[in-house]
Amino acid sequence: MEFYKTQDMSRVMISEYWDRGLKKPIRTYYLHDSIIPPFTMSLGSKKYIMPGWYELDKNEELPNIKDIKHIMPNIPNKDNIPNIDSYKVYKVLSSKGDKEYDVNMNISGSLECSCMGYGFRRKCRHIEEVKSLL
Repeated sequence: MEFYKTQDMSRVMISEYWDRGLKKPIRTYYLHDSIIPPFTMSLGSKKYIMPGWYELDKNEELPNIKDIKHIMPNIPNKDNIPNIDSYKVYKVLSSKGDKEYDVNMNISGSLECSCMGYGFRRKCRHIEEVKSLL
């Protein structure tokens, strides 16, 4: 079995075996850790299994899409997200106590803050404070 990693972390796994009397091995393809379903593509004279940009041999035929097994990535469940009302805006004072920042939940379920630190680093103490209170 061979693994081919790509930049988006999806992998194409190939399993092959020889059967008696055949001139070439029988191949099975598996697409791992991709939320995008598999598809094939020809670009010029080259053939690929996508996503993953796995290049097939020149003499190899494009496999049928139904023959490529798609194994979805493990997506973490939302059980470890604190019980936060998505419509509520939490007001948190700055460390100096002179400003008030808004912490709310976005569409994807993660918390956002209106402070500049969150704008630069995508994390801040205001979000941690809201998490600790809940």
